[in-house]
Amino acid sequence: MTYVTKLADGPTELDRVWNLRPKYYELFMTDYHRSLERLDPVLIEVCRLWMATLLGSKLDLSLRYKAAVAAGLSEAKVNDLANYAKSPLFTQQEKVCLDFAEQFVIQSSNITDDDVKRLSGVLSWENVIYFVKALNALEQLSRSSTVFDIQPSDVVPSTMTKHFQVAPSSAH
Repeated sequence: MTYVTKLADGPTELDRVWNLRPKYYELFMTDYHRSLERLDPVLIEVCRLWMATLLGSKLDLSLRYKAAVAAGLSEAKVNDLANYAKSPLFTQQEKVCLDFAEQFVIQSSNITDDDVKRLSGVLSWENVIYFVKALNALEQLSRSSTVFDIQPSDVVPSTMTKHFQVAPSSAH
């Protein structure tokens, strides 16, 4: 149960917490979805789930990005995220982006020119910009879900139904 004691109406804890500021919730989630849509769905989903793992976001770990699943993301790959650096299930591009996403979560102020150069070796410069923008949105939702102890639900939050589905029950 969330730490937030005064809640708005909604089908999930995320909805009940964020609907305390409905205009902000709508604006943020619109930006969140646009940020995801600009990038390869499997790439951004593995980064989203890795960031959620590092941040302890139970809500994020309970959801799957529909476009990534449709593009072939398997639960076997999701379950191997902790070993991505050595796993044959991850492409070189995914490994570089996961490294960058991890550094972004842990200490973004320590990201160096070399880190960005490595990222630009696997993404176009335009996609580097979109990727960093997406990481920011992903981190905001994951951190707030962790801070407010927002729990998963058996339904997708109302602002996420177009893009997300509940993960298989064995995943959370």
